[in-house]
Amino acid sequence: MNILRGRSATGLALSVVMGLAACEAAGTLAGGGTQSDYLVARQALETGNYDLAIRRYSSLMDGMGPQSAARLQLEYAHALLRGDRYQEASNAADGLIASHEGSIRASALAVRGTARHEAARSRMAEGQTDATTRGLLQGARDDLAAFLAQHSALDSSGSMRARAQLIAADLQSLG
Repeated sequence: MNILRGRSATGLALSVVMGLAACEAAGTLAGGGTQSDYLVARQALETGNYDLAIRRYSSLMDGMGPQSAARLQLEYAHALLRGDRYQEASNAADGLIASHEGSIRASALAVRGTARHEAARSRMAEGQTDATTRGLLQGARDDLAAFLAQHSALDSSGSMRARAQLIAADLQSLG
């Protein structure tokens, strides 16, 4: 019975992936338009299809006004982060940090801090413990410190506080 459940889950996952691929090929979900394109991007982000999410968010940002584009750019940066494209995620967050206040800026700080930390951890895993790695960790520490100082209520799960502790430990391990 468990084998059948596993096959059903695999089949369902495959159906979702194929459906997303078909949505991208057609350009939209049924009904078309920007809202449908957004739903495709969001669903792709939530299901781990980061390349599709990145393409969709990028396309959507081109046709949006500044306020809508900020939210899309934040989701785009998040998709880049989740897709292990750390430098691009950091770059996408930079503009939001420089030009926004409130939750957009706070979320961009969290994305950039996380991207810098993950980039540093990748370098450390490859044995690269140089000034570049230290700089990434220090930048990550500063981003998360700013996030936590100004918007700690947004960290209800404590994940950014926990990451800040990991960053401190990583910095200490560099000596």
